[in-house]
Amino acid sequence: MRSLRAAEPPRLLRSVAIQAAALCVIALLAGLPWVSRQRAQEPQPAPKPVQPEKERRIRVVRIPRPQPVRTETPKPAPAPPKEPPRATPRPPPPRPAPQQMQAVARPPEPSPRNPAKDEPIAHIEADSTAVKGVPVRVLVPSAPSELAAHLRNSGGCMVVSRLTGDGADVLSVLGIDGTRAVEMPGPPCSGIPKMLRDPMLNIALGDPIARARAEYGPGDVRLQVILSPALHDRAQSALVARFGPIAQEDMAQKAAASGYELTCFAEPAGAVRCQ
Repeated sequence: MRSLRAAEPPRLLRSVAIQAAALCVIALLAGLPWVSRQRAQEPQPAPKPVQPEKERRIRVVRIPRPQPVRTETPKPAPAPPKEPPRATPRPPPPRPAPQQMQAVARPPEPSPRNPAKDEPIAHIEADSTAVKGVPVRVLVPSAPSELAAHLRNSGGCMVVSRLTGDGADVLSVLGIDGTRAVEMPGPPCSGIPKMLRDPMLNIALGDPIARARAEYGPGDVRLQVILSPALHDRAQSALVARFGPIAQEDMAQKAAASGYELTCFAEPAGAVRCQ
């Protein structure tokens, strides 16, 4: 019994010492940072800066194409030229007689001028400007086709004349073929001459004035239309209708006092209308 009791105290102390040692170990383990606390995450490394790619330059070098080697075919040697045939000598021509020599040496004589063409065909009045002492103005169509219709239906004609001191010398008689004035044979028609002063009508007719100047020489060349003699009858009727059946001198005085001018129209149908 004594031995057992003597042994109890040491066991108690030993157990107490073991528990104290265990508590110390637990306390130590609890105070360690890598056990009690969660280890802080390590910072991620910063990304490396991306370096821009260097621009690549490609140099193109043009290589000349090699020229093909030409192989020339040897040409055959030229044949020797043939000797041209010798011409048979001709006998010399007979010498012409003295009369024939003079005929050959003499230059050709110019063709003689036609004096009948240079002379005027007829002599007419330059322009009719009054009827019974009353001034009159005649209006003719300005289109070549309408003027041709009036001349054809009224029996009139057209002439190219050279003005003189007392009238006009007729150089050529004209007709209208389509829109062009052409020269007609024969003398001019009878009637009342009226001077055409419209240059555009002359151009539209093919410029017969320029053709006459080139053929007959310079001068005061004009284009005239010869109207039907019925123009005077139409004009007289219009004057009587306006002033009454009075004498010619009285009619002219009244027309001059009132400034009246007789106007006549040459219509394509051939009639002449005066007012």
